[in-house]
Amino acid sequence: MTITEIKQHLSIKEVLEHYQIRPKNGMINSPFHEDRTPSMQVFEDSDTVRCYSGNCPQSNKVIDVIDFIMYKEDLSKHESLLKAK
Repeated sequence: MTITEIKQHLSIKEVLEHYQIRPKNGMINSPFHEDRTPSMQVFEDSDTVRCYSGNCPQSNKVIDVIDFIMYKEDLSKHESLLKAK
């Protein structure tokens, strides 16, 4: 399965559900830093997320499903691709 096929097959909603993260009004608490107020926006149309907190190591990066898995589980890109399959 290619990276493109993985991204077409796996939605950000499915990834968030896997980690038991439930968006509210398109926002979530970032899983990448301490976050009392939701600072990460979920873009279901592009299957990406973006954190707007200056405290986030991934701040202002557009994060797709592969990168979300990689950052969440502290994996390499290759390991996150294998997990996403």
